[in-house]
Amino acid sequence: MRLSRDQIALILLLVAFLAFPACRPTEPEGGTQAAAPAPAPTPPPPAAAPQPVPSQQAADDTSDLGSATGPAPDLPRDRPLRAGFLVVDGIYNSELMAPYDVFQHTVFHARPATEVFTVSPDGKPITTFEGIRVTPTYSFQNAPAIDILVVPSGRGSMDVDLQNRALIDWVRKTGAAARHVISLCDGAFVLAQAGLLDGAAATTFPDDYARLAKAFPKVDLRINVSFVDTGKLLTSEGGARSYEVAMHLVDRLYGTQVAQQIGKGLLIPWPPPPGRMKYVTTYSAPPPEETAPAAASDVSNP
Repeated sequence: MRLSRDQIALILLLVAFLAFPACRPTEPEGGTQAAAPAPAPTPPPPAAAPQPVPSQQAADDTSDLGSATGPAPDLPRDRPLRAGFLVVDGIYNSELMAPYDVFQHTVFHARPATEVFTVSPDGKPITTFEGIRVTPTYSFQNAPAIDILVVPSGRGSMDVDLQNRALIDWVRKTGAAARHVISLCDGAFVLAQAGLLDGAAATTFPDDYARLAKAFPKVDLRINVSFVDTGKLLTSEGGARSYEVAMHLVDRLYGTQVAQQIGKGLLIPWPPPPGRMKYVTTYSAPPPEETAPAAASDVSNP
């Protein structure tokens, strides 16, 4: 039987369709033979869970927050706590916004909550290191009394800011009157320059341990921990760890349930899984009266 041209073309087209699968890669120029299909990649083994790095003084460490707690007994009931954030040119976004978000979110879960605002030396707009323009709420001259003073890190925290006498004097005076003082990353240098860390346990950004120890030998430096809590003073490594110290203080002030709700909104597991977070507390051994918690508590269950 003789085949017509149309029948021959149809047969050739069918053979070509069966021989070459659809969506295959284009053959490299000059190739004469289809490459063999690559074997399916072997799934990588599950990564080992990161292990917490031991602190300088393991006896003070806790790796989880334990059982739930309620609000601090001496928490004001007739007004919000006021959290004032010191902002200057060159401040780093992460150390400013991580704790700012955590404290601000108390408005959704606590009554009264925390009133959050920013303070710059002159009240004029500042620009963060990463370029965000911030208009402060207050200046040194008109800022209200502050319950929680927060000192984020900035470009000048280890040098230029330490020479600013008005700034250091304000931090010294405001920090002395505050209920709590928090530094993030190299903000610890500002607290140390103001004399607030003399004789106190503290930490800072890991790359700057040696510099802090040399410049401020009166500081009881703790290393390889997310943060240090002395009762009144809280110092953090900074960066993404800035969330942890703020969540920890919210737990102490408002209770674990409020911290859990804030964590749910920010996608921060709280309490963190055992071993996820290492920190140091030093206010379990009888602390000075002015910094003692209102009620005795197990520091591993703040």
